[in-house]
Amino acid sequence: MSFIETFVGEMKDMMKQILEVSKSQPSTQQTANELWKSVQPILHAQKNLSEINHNTHMELIRIMVDARYKDT
Repeated sequence: MSFIETFVGEMKDMMKQILEVSKSQPSTQQTANELWKSVQPILHAQKNLSEINHNTHMELIRIMVDARYKDT
């Protein structure tokens, strides 16, 4: 009987440890929020770069159009 009692006691201890570890881990929502906070600056910078590239491209088109009308 003592072997079974020891085994059951050890199993209870392991279950308590598993429960404590699972409680200490962040929730899915917390992980998603942290990920969003870390990705947001990258997306913002990418949007700014896209706007800069668009404005540069549009300025070159304006120059081409103006040059075309000045030549005619």
